[in-house]
Amino acid sequence: MKLNNEMKIGILVTFVLAFLAVLTIKTGDFNFSKKGYMVKIQFDDIDGVSNNAPVMLNGLEVGSVKEIHIKNQDSGTVMELLVWLREDAQLKEDSKAYIKNMGFMGEKYIGLTSGKTGAVLPPGAVIVGREPADFDKLLADGQEIAKEIKEITQNVNTRLKTNEQAIDEIFKNLNASMAHLRSITANIDERLVVNKTKIDDIVENMRDTSVNLDQFTYDLKQNPWKLMYRPKGKRDANVKAGDTRADKPQ
Repeated sequence: MKLNNEMKIGILVTFVLAFLAVLTIKTGDFNFSKKGYMVKIQFDDIDGVSNNAPVMLNGLEVGSVKEIHIKNQDSGTVMELLVWLREDAQLKEDSKAYIKNMGFMGEKYIGLTSGKTGAVLPPGAVIVGREPADFDKLLADGQEIAKEIKEITQNVNTRLKTNEQAIDEIFKNLNASMAHLRSITANIDERLVVNKTKIDDIVENMRDTSVNLDQFTYDLKQNPWKLMYRPKGKRDANVKAGDTRADKPQ
């Protein structure tokens, strides 16, 4: 069958529309065949997160942000994100949610941790997210810290200039003290070398005395009666001495 120009154009248009539909589904991350569930994540500040922002669990992309709602509560206004997650991406009660950047200034995304304790969160559960770091606040804090460091440095320089003479005198005295200490150390070394033999003899005598004292103590422990014993010669000498004292006139 021969195709006329109208049929050829119709087939081409149909092919282009089908191609565009497939491309739209792929880039739009439509989940016609994937199974999953929804959870809610609340932040005080979402820091520029938008719809269709990716959601990553422990670094793996497992879903996306579907809707963003403003919730007015008694404690204040919060931003509530309705997030779709894959069925196998299970979260526990201690799961955490953060707002992160892909790169230093890249796209915003939601980062989740799976958690380790507690029951698995059911569909529709609410997770309270952790607030993202405020880059402007960090920059302001850094500038304030730099200002304080500059002031401290200036104060230190002022004190050094004001007390320059006193500091030089301290270092001068310190050098003199070190020289004197080196002289004393040299004299001590010299005395130790000169009296090396005497020192060795003193140490050897102390060692012998210690050994004799240990032996004497051990002997007394084994023979305590020796404390009351005196040789016969000493007893006779003591008796004679007593008689002599008795014979002296009073």
